[in-house]
Amino acid sequence: MSEAKPGERKNLPLKTQVIVLTESGYRCAVPTCRNILALDMHHIWEVSNGGSNDPSNLIALCPTCHALYHRGTIKADSIYAYKAMLVAITRAFDVEAIDRLLFLESCKKDFLVVSGDGLLHFSRLIAAGLATVEQKSNNNWQFVTYAVNIHDKGRQLIEAWKQGDRTRLRQVMGGVIPRDTSVSVRPQLSRKAQARKSAHPSG
Repeated sequence: MSEAKPGERKNLPLKTQVIVLTESGYRCAVPTCRNILALDMHHIWEVSNGGSNDPSNLIALCPTCHALYHRGTIKADSIYAYKAMLVAITRAFDVEAIDRLLFLESCKKDFLVVSGDGLLHFSRLIAAGLATVEQKSNNNWQFVTYAVNIHDKGRQLIEAWKQGDRTRLRQVMGGVIPRDTSVSVRPQLSRKAQARKSAHPSG
């Protein structure tokens, strides 16, 4: 029988797992990884400190990144930034927008040329100022193509996400994050932890 990992509860409700996995696009939340083969449910606020099983306190990590976090290689502040990015992008756009933005960031200028139908997949990123579009060809309006590139704002966003820089991420996404996101990404405490906190308020 395998031992439970530090800060991880077994038997999370299936509904909770689906919410967290859907939020991350069924990939590791670490932007330099994005592994899809196996994923753990990591508690942002450790269970030993009263962290709950609420989706706001959970993030999908592959076993390697999960281990790197517990070794201290991946910092807690970076985990908060990764979670904030997932919440903001999936609420403002859709679950595929993150990977599309990562793809554009890896492409050379004008590498991606699409038809009008293909352009629709990037329409929300373009509207948010994270990607740009330029018409490349027009065959008497029978077949029009467009080049899609990442905007400077989109590149800054990806850089902040990869660096796990919450302050820079907040600055870059100032016009994209929903007003209530700062509340929803705060890890939830269990009832016992809330009771302890109420009984012994700090300050």
